[in-house]
Amino acid sequence: MIKHLWILPCALLTIPVLSAGQDVQPKPVSKKSSTSSAKASNSSAKAVQQSAKIAYAELTIGELIAEDANRWSDKMSAHAAVSGFVTQVSKENDGDTDIRICENPRIEGMDRARCIVAKCIAKLPCDVPQVGKPVTVKGITRYDAKVGTHWWEIHPVEEIEK
Repeated sequence: MIKHLWILPCALLTIPVLSAGQDVQPKPVSKKSSTSSAKASNSSAKAVQQSAKIAYAELTIGELIAEDANRWSDKMSAHAAVSGFVTQVSKENDGDTDIRICENPRIEGMDRARCIVAKCIAKLPCDVPQVGKPVTVKGITRYDAKVGTHWWEIHPVEEIEK
């Protein structure tokens, strides 16, 4: 009976040793000719182009506003495309341009239930649309919870479609 109890700990100790020998090692790349290095640079360029393409979740202002900033849902995405009407454009002291976008062009003031703010930053400038015009802004979604704000933003704006 004592011999059988000794076998179990020994068997458990050998599992990590056996699995350590099964690690996948990357295949070494040899540069035999200029064509192989050209192929490698082309494939890496394609990978960069594919990773540069961003998938934007298309959300209405109402869908974005309805989301709980504390609970991420399946509808949410870090990158979103939101459409609406420009109701105000203002230049901030830090160089950012704030664009208020609402469901309706006649909304006055910042109605948090029907508007968002899109921010164009100095490092990523954008073509500022005219007030009253429909636009689609694409960028990173954020919830601004500073004192006095509490609204959804697209910050920074990566693209504006007029």
